[in-house]
Amino acid sequence: MARKKAAAEKKKKGRVKRSVLTGLLLALILYIGIQVLSRMEGTRSLVADKISNGTRLPVALESCAATPLLGLHLKGLDFYGVQMTDVQIRFNFFAWLSTDKPLVKRLDIQGLEVKLKRIPTSGNWEPLVLHGLGSKLGAVLGLNPVQLAADDTLPKFPTYVINDKTLLQLRRAKVVWNDEQDNELAYVSDTDLSVKAGMFIDRKVVQTIFKSGHIKLASGKLLRDFRLEAFRIEGSGVVTVLDMADRDGEYDEFATQTLWQDLNLRLNALSAL
Repeated sequence: MARKKAAAEKKKKGRVKRSVLTGLLLALILYIGIQVLSRMEGTRSLVADKISNGTRLPVALESCAATPLLGLHLKGLDFYGVQMTDVQIRFNFFAWLSTDKPLVKRLDIQGLEVKLKRIPTSGNWEPLVLHGLGSKLGAVLGLNPVQLAADDTLPKFPTYVINDKTLLQLRRAKVVWNDEQDNELAYVSDTDLSVKAGMFIDRKVVQTIFKSGHIKLASGKLLRDFRLEAFRIEGSGVVTVLDMADRDGEYDEFATQTLWQDLNLRLNALSAL
């Protein structure tokens, strides 16, 4: 009886072992298949079409591949004044289970160049899909009043794909604002941006670190080796700026619920000196 029981247990363990090995083999085949498919021309065209639908602009994409963690690695992404040398995308694979988590968990962009051009009739910034960012950051540089109201007529990436919970990392970025005649108004260059999330007393904390080698304000004032570090606790509208400085000096720490306006006032007050 004991022998039969031992044999049955051994047979059962053998079946479990074979099932595990079979599962691992199938997962490996699927993983390799995804890696191969992601590099095919059809996948590159599909990804380019999806980005084109989001931007409502023609998109050029040199190559596409899956990352080891099954994200996307794009090279040579280009559309209407926006060039991205290298883009890595990480996904929230269970985003469909949440009402606020976007599909894109994190964007790592290296070698970003953006040329924003003002439309004379509306004052909006082209490409229109980046108008919100161009308007807010441009206002900080003193280009125009801060515009916080959303304009539903402008193209936007769907919030279920990308929203303010998407963590953004930039390396070697340059953004230039031009007027209607393509004259340079302001710029930020040699720029790195890092947005990280962590936990503090059971609450999510978002840390933003911004560094820029050169900033030209609309007033003509130049800032060099500028850096800013800020954090916000999720659920609170208050942003605390811990560190803000450039080559000429440091600025006092401050907390604000109107970050864009405060940065605009502080930098432009500095430019008036």
